[in-house]
Amino acid sequence: MIRTLGSHTGKRIVFGYDRYLADELPAYREHLLTIGIELVEGIDHGRLHYLTSAELTCSAIQGDANAFGILCCGTGMGMSIAANKFAGIYAARCTSIEDAQVARTINNANVLCIAANLGFDANRRIIDAFAQTPFTGRKLDELEYITTFEGPLPESALAASLRRTA
Repeated sequence: MIRTLGSHTGKRIVFGYDRYLADELPAYREHLLTIGIELVEGIDHGRLHYLTSAELTCSAIQGDANAFGILCCGTGMGMSIAANKFAGIYAARCTSIEDAQVARTINNANVLCIAANLGFDANRRIIDAFAQTPFTGRKLDELEYITTFEGPLPESALAASLRRTA
């Protein structure tokens, strides 16, 4: 996934959210349908909670280069923390267009985390920037290094030294 170049425009969108989005949900759905080829809601209707939405959304896009996720909770922070626990998920909490562009151009994020408290108009612009901004391969060596964090790492000499002195 980390090597996939291009934008997210025209991909399948898996959209997870919690109760904070309830009032503006129809506007989000309508707008997301203009960006992707398919909109899937990654939520548990019986338990509309940010953690279950993050889990369902991230599980649905893991390993799928033709999909990306959008997660929305009150601040976007909880969704971002939860999403980044999944292997192959590179979630970015974005509160501006610039954040979304950097999340794509430099970090090749495949999950956008937004804050419901920013409102639909601001988030619509952030979503558009995230979906339309392509990853061009910049800093690929650093991104590949980050992927090594997803599995067990050999203990570094510094960590071993710190453990011995404790």
